[in-house]
Parts: sequence; C-alpha cells; structure tokens
Amino acid sequence: MGYYFAIVIFIFLGLYIWWKKEPSPGGKKDSKNANKLRQQYKHRARLSSTEADEIIDAHIKKLKERNPGHSEVWYLEKMLYDLERDIR
Repeated sequence: MGYYFAIVIFIFLGLYIWWKKEPSPGGKKDSKNANKLRQQYKHRARLSSTEADEIIDAHIKKLKERNPGHSEVWYLEKMLYDLERDIR
C-alpha cells in the first residue's frame, strides 16, 4: 500500500514540476519577433539604424535592471508601448 502511495506522489510531483516549468527562452520564433519589433521601433522613432540599435540596447539594459527575467520580445514590446504612449 505504501509503495503505491509513493508512486502516486512521485507522479503528481513530476506533473507539477512539468506544469510549472518556464518555457525555454529563445528560438527562431522569438528571434524573428524580436527583429520585427526592432524594425518597428526604428520606423516609429524615425532614427537611423545605428542610432536606433544603440538606443534599443541601452533601453533594454535599463528595463532588464527594473524588470528582470523577461524575454527580449517582452522588453521590445514594452519599449514600443512606451514610445506610442509618449507620442500621443
């Protein structure tokens, strides 16, 4: 009886860990989205590519300090949101 109980607990523990697991960062889809968002930022900010890249990288660095643990796509979406908010 105790053996079956231990197996059931082990299965539930494994399922819980699998369910709570963070998605793996990166990948082709995230990279494509990040590049697309960078291009959108450059277009909306009306900056040269070099200037925009420097600003984007610096802004992402600041956002990472304030809001750690997010993907690059999240930081770029936040930057675009803030840019649109400030334009209006």
